[in-house]
Amino acid sequence: MGRGGDVTYHGPGQVVGYPIMEIPEDRRDVHRYVRDLEEVMIRVCGEYGFVGRRIPGKSGAFVGDNKIGAIGVRISRWVTSHGFAFNVNTNLSGFDMIVPCGLRDQGVTSLAALLGTEVDQDEVEERLEARFREVFEYEPSA
Repeated sequence: MGRGGDVTYHGPGQVVGYPIMEIPEDRRDVHRYVRDLEEVMIRVCGEYGFVGRRIPGKSGAFVGDNKIGAIGVRISRWVTSHGFAFNVNTNLSGFDMIVPCGLRDQGVTSLAALLGTEVDQDEVEERLEARFREVFEYEPSA
């Protein structure tokens, strides 16, 4: 069984995070896992001065009405695969060929589009990792 969804787009300028981990017993709730991934992206948006948010009934992270981060997860026996795509310096024209995440009435954005300038991709990756560790209370084993 796959992660769900129809068509997705991944391209240069996105940070694609596919965490592979066993969800601890006290966090075994698929909706919580998705909300936690959203929270990671929302917090990173805040670090760049934007109010990230959820839209009820839709997964992902939004700034205004535009999606900045998509989520497509798979969980089998409480082990995760697939994950999220966060638009950093993404060429948004790649989304013109699809209806991203089934959103016909909303657009897609990126940090670069919001800031009006290219963003340091490595810095965003570091911030996503730090927020992931924070939200999931995660420390990798040695």
